[in-house]
Amino acid sequence: MNTSPLSDRAVSYLRTVIPVAWGSLVGLLLGWVAPHLPGELGAALANLLGGEAALALVSGLAIAGWYALWRRVEKRIPDCLTRIVLGSAAAPSYSPVVAVLSASGVPVPGLASDQPDGTPVVARLTDHERVALANAHDLLPADDPGRDAITTVLDQARTRQ
Repeated sequence: MNTSPLSDRAVSYLRTVIPVAWGSLVGLLLGWVAPHLPGELGAALANLLGGEAALALVSGLAIAGWYALWRRVEKRIPDCLTRIVLGSAAAPSYSPVVAVLSASGVPVPGLASDQPDGTPVVARLTDHERVALANAHDLLPADDPGRDAITTVLDQARTRQ
């Protein structure tokens, strides 16, 4: 039996797809149950869910509600239940990546991965890109982690010029 842990990508897919499936099921059940509810409540809910746009909105809200509810109680429920409702008891981990794009969205030439953990580092920045990053750095609050990331990028670029 293979007991190797799932990759972060697999965990992220599961933790996206499974809540969507459950939320969609809740939306479908709500649409099916609405006409069978007693009195005005049933009629009003059936009318609300009668249009495609309203049904799409309710489905989206059901998906978001499902995910928010189970994420909120995740730490207090057994892992087996978390796997059923969210797809995995483990949250994916994302390694920090420093990457720089030019103003047009094109990766900055010279990105290299010479760090032991494979994190890309900046090898070269144009003067325009350096000024843009410095300006962005100055606009961020002092406690913003993005400010530290920009400082790292600028320092790396300065040492590689």
